[in-house]
Amino acid sequence: MSLSRARGWFAACALFVSGAGVALTALAFGGAGAAPTATAPTAAAPSAASDAPAGRAPAAPAPSAGGPAAASPKPPNAADLTFALAMVPHHAQAVEMSRILLAKQGTQHLVTALAERIRTDQDREVADMNSWLTAWDQDPVPVDAKSVADHTAHHGGTGGMLTTAQLAALEAADGPTASRMFLDLMIEHHLGAVAMARTEAADGANVFTRNLARHIVAEQQSEIVQMRTLYDYV
Repeated sequence: MSLSRARGWFAACALFVSGAGVALTALAFGGAGAAPTATAPTAAAPSAASDAPAGRAPAAPAPSAGGPAAASPKPPNAADLTFALAMVPHHAQAVEMSRILLAKQGTQHLVTALAERIRTDQDREVADMNSWLTAWDQDPVPVDAKSVADHTAHHGGTGGMLTTAQLAALEAADGPTASRMFLDLMIEHHLGAVAMARTEAADGANVFTRNLARHIVAEQQSEIVQMRTLYDYV
């Protein structure tokens, strides 16, 4: 082989090896000719829209791929604010009713379990609604014992709320009597909450309050059925 032909052969081999290396590198990165590009980090921003408060609010649905961008969640309207401002003390009274029952001896255990669930769920929802009110530049509704008593004195007997006398009677009852009384009073209390929540679901604008309203309707209607069933055990 002449010197010039040998040089050409070695050059071809080098080109082949170099090309194979490029091809293997491309395959290793997921496709020939181009390595995958890293996803650019999004700018730091809250995960919800500007009216979305902090806390455990239900997230607004994301727009579907390829479809039109979803509109930003609407700011609260008068119905949303009315709902949050009224439902916080309404829930706070249910929490207080549950606390009274749970402090007693001799209560029916199934009623006690329901009261514990109501206290936990509605206490959490109170915190959510007050966080939304704060995000909307509204004062949160106080839920300390004095505030609950004041709200009971002014609004008891409306929207399923207990009167001061009814709350005192529950406090004074023994365990077995309180179990039955709790069911009677909480059913009426839940019926009032369901009516308030249905109004919000129909008239509200904000996704967070409307989602909570729909949740309250479903959950408290289910609990009403449970409480009526529990009459057979107290």
